[in-house]
Amino acid sequence: MNASSKVDFLKVAVLFSLLIMFGFVMSISVDAEAQQPAKKGDAAAATKKVDPTDPTSVIYLDTAGKAAGVGDPNKPAGEAYKAGRGWHPAALAGANLPKDKYGLIDWAKLVREKLVKPRHSLDPAEEEMPPLPMDVLIEAKGDFVANVIFPHEMHTYWLKCEVCHPKIFVPSAGQNKMSMVEIAQGQWCGRCHGKVAFPLSDCKKCHTSPKKTATK
Repeated sequence: MNASSKVDFLKVAVLFSLLIMFGFVMSISVDAEAQQPAKKGDAAAATKKVDPTDPTSVIYLDTAGKAAGVGDPNKPAGEAYKAGRGWHPAALAGANLPKDKYGLIDWAKLVREKLVKPRHSLDPAEEEMPPLPMDVLIEAKGDFVANVIFPHEMHTYWLKCEVCHPKIFVPSAGQNKMSMVEIAQGQWCGRCHGKVAFPLSDCKKCHTSPKKTATK
């Protein structure tokens, strides 16, 4: 090996050694930075992602207004996400909304006092059908209970006609041979009442028309 070759070899060896030393120093620097506590700016950025006042943030709150779970609706729900969603009924019940004598939300009163105005459809182009202002008298079988006044207007405010007709109720007077036993078993009115509407134990909500006194 001539002198020129030896010089070139030494240059390559020195350069290679310097590269190895530089990589070692950089790895130490990265590890040290990773072990440092998070900066205030980083904490603020993390907090912003779960800001409950940000409508674009996927966040769920408990009844105290604290974050109960954050998740991505496009991914499988984690345990924290499920826990957060589970608080919503309790948060709704605790809201400043009119209640009935059972402490349940009085949805009819919400409508009458115009405290809520839900969208009639997710499709903005769909025509809204106005509620049907028609009451139906349903004769109660028992002698000691008032007859029922069924208000179509309140029901058609929340539901479309085809939700109940004709699968649940035949739209013809006297053709629906219902009973309280069947209703309590989840048929007829029991499809909703006792589940998403006020319970059957609130008798006077439906039995509002006194029977005529029998005359001799």
